[in-house]
Amino acid sequence: MKQKQNRIWNGIERFGNRLPHPVYIFIILTVVVFVVSALCSSIEFPHPNTGEAQHISNLMSKEGLTWFLQSMVENFVTFSPLGVTLVAMLGIGIAEETGLVKTVIKSSIAGAPKFLVTAIVLLVGIMGSLAGSATFVIIPPLGAMIFRGMGRHPIAGLATGFAGVAAGLSANLMVTQTDILLSGITQSAAQIYDPNYTVNPTVNWYFMAASTVMLTIVGTIVVEKVIEPRLGEYKVEEGEPGAIETEDTTLTAVTAEEKSGMKWAGIAVLVYLAILAITIVPKNGILRGEDGAIIDSPFFSSMVPILTIFFLVAGLAYGIKTKVIKKSADVVQLWGKSMAGLAGFVVLCFFAGQFVKAFAQSNLGLYLSVKGSEFLSGSSLTGAPLIVGFICITMLINFMIGSASAKWALMAPIFVPMFMKLGFTPAFTQAAFRIADSVTNAVSPLEPFMPFIIMTALKYDRKSGLGSIIATMLPLVISFAISWIILILIWYKLNLPLGPGSSIFM
Repeated sequence: MKQKQNRIWNGIERFGNRLPHPVYIFIILTVVVFVVSALCSSIEFPHPNTGEAQHISNLMSKEGLTWFLQSMVENFVTFSPLGVTLVAMLGIGIAEETGLVKTVIKSSIAGAPKFLVTAIVLLVGIMGSLAGSATFVIIPPLGAMIFRGMGRHPIAGLATGFAGVAAGLSANLMVTQTDILLSGITQSAAQIYDPNYTVNPTVNWYFMAASTVMLTIVGTIVVEKVIEPRLGEYKVEEGEPGAIETEDTTLTAVTAEEKSGMKWAGIAVLVYLAILAITIVPKNGILRGEDGAIIDSPFFSSMVPILTIFFLVAGLAYGIKTKVIKKSADVVQLWGKSMAGLAGFVVLCFFAGQFVKAFAQSNLGLYLSVKGSEFLSGSSLTGAPLIVGFICITMLINFMIGSASAKWALMAPIFVPMFMKLGFTPAFTQAAFRIADSVTNAVSPLEPFMPFIIMTALKYDRKSGLGSIIATMLPLVISFAISWIILILIWYKLNLPLGPGSSIFM
């Protein structure tokens, strides 16, 4: 059975890696969008929210080509992973190049059980949604480094971190910005059916907390029993295609100098956190939101620069103490060295940005989403089959529209009132949506941070490509999807509360 599974995953990987380089894949996809938009330009359909007539925009028309040429630079610079990654690397790069990250890993995982490390990387990735998109840049590469340091396959570590931040995106032990954002959209949709209906941000809290525990357990088992055995032992032999890392990455004992550097880094971080606390702990703190809100506040919306400074402060303190940094010019050199490795990623972002923006401009994603929604709303499914059908349709839509808020803004006005008529609360419909919105992120070419994951994988294996990532992530994605669907069906059958004062049935 295991050999058969490996043949399936290996076949997917071989097929995917026979495809052109990801840069050319995005070029081809962009051309396909242009051609399909021209062929389907006569199609009109009503907007799911306003009912206004929409049409497929012909990107090969004069207006379409003019838009593309005039917005090409903007498509590139506004591609969200580009800015997040470059800014975050200003801090993470210093922490990594000075040796702080490696030293922390050495001191923290020495002697730790293998399964526990896997579970921690997964859990931190899932909880990372508190910090927003910055975790896509931080957790997967750290997972790869941790696994590599333990003598395990770094791609397995990368997949573990990526599964947490992408496939487990909606789960968390705490209420996050996602809860606030989605609940507002859900409330507006619910008021179509009942003008007085309200939805608070905690309506899915119990279910998402339980999902966090479940995904951590399931993901750990899959990584340990499926992904790592398939990847096998990680070997780097000079001259081989995958021999990119030439430096010694094995974990040795922490030296006295390294311990002293970590102490300095710890003190610097404590000072930074104390200053940060002044901006968020007082009710009138400058990074608090309206009426003293913490979750919906500038603090959380500024998490990328906050984390960048965190790593930068720690890395500088460590580098100065260990004499890796002896003069100010050394810092600039370390920045240059860390950024140099992102050259391929920047090129990939240019073409990925063109495809994502062209696809959105064409309205093809909106049209396919509307048709998928109409299919499900027009079906005769009820009860558990309806729930599973809704999740599956949303998973497919997730391949076409990546943004959770944009997707839910389109779907909520259709499905929330429909499910309310069938006796389901808006909180339950939102919980089902969040499952589907999360799990397929890790295998979707439209996932904004997929280019970054591919480039990180190439650091360890030059043969890696989109096929490698998809084949590695599929066992996790499938297991997350099945277990999460089972969990919500158990919740449904037992009629458990989804959150404080939040039920399944109207």
